[in-house]
Amino acid sequence: MKRWIIYAVFLIYILGGCSTMGNKGEIEIVAFGDSNTQGANWKIRQYPQQEKWVTLINTAYSGNLMIHNAGISGETTEDALKRFEKDVLSKKPDLVFIMFGTNDAAMLPSGLPRVDKTRFKRNLKYFTKEIRKIGAEPVLMTCLPVIEGSGTDTYYYSRYDRKWFEAGGGARQWHNAYNDLTREAAREEGAVLVDHWWNLIDLAGESSDEALLSSGLIDPSGNHLTPSGARELYNGIMASGVLQQFLQQSSE
Repeated sequence: MKRWIIYAVFLIYILGGCSTMGNKGEIEIVAFGDSNTQGANWKIRQYPQQEKWVTLINTAYSGNLMIHNAGISGETTEDALKRFEKDVLSKKPDLVFIMFGTNDAAMLPSGLPRVDKTRFKRNLKYFTKEIRKIGAEPVLMTCLPVIEGSGTDTYYYSRYDRKWFEAGGGARQWHNAYNDLTREAAREEGAVLVDHWWNLIDLAGESSDEALLSSGLIDPSGNHLTPSGARELYNGIMASGVLQQFLQQSSE
């Protein structure tokens, strides 16, 4: 069963009319994240540009919303802090999708992650609180499950040594530990959570390299979306009801 999670606090917030959209007509949205928001692999893989998940939302609701793609490949939440004001708050959005974790969880040869768990969760909660201060609403989203591979192929362990992730139960489990922090931050802040990790696992049938490979949702890098994967992120966002709530509110 797919796990679409919407918090009642958010619905009360929206139905209470606390959004900044007022009578603007067009909802302003920022998609804030890393390469899986930017679609950085689209050109390399020669995927159709219109199949990025951000573009799918823009196309589906053309004339009703404007979505700014503020995804930058390779970024952690620490990197994103430096551009948060410019790329998010200055846009005066009504809604912000936040999807980080893949790069934060990446292990370094030192045996330490690029961003430790405490800082990662702190950063997500900071983004959430600051977005709310301007009257906008954050939507936290988990990252996709990685295909680990053998280390001799093109997948995740071809770039990151398997040994670095042994203490965390392997790269896929380690990455999901960061997703757990996203889930916790959403729960503690009363924010909407779209759990892409579980949605993609459900579609693949199980959490294994074999199932994820067969699903066609993740590209040969092991940690980037295919157009099919991007379509499922879009479907997960649609199933959450968050955009429909905003569109209904803006038309009243």
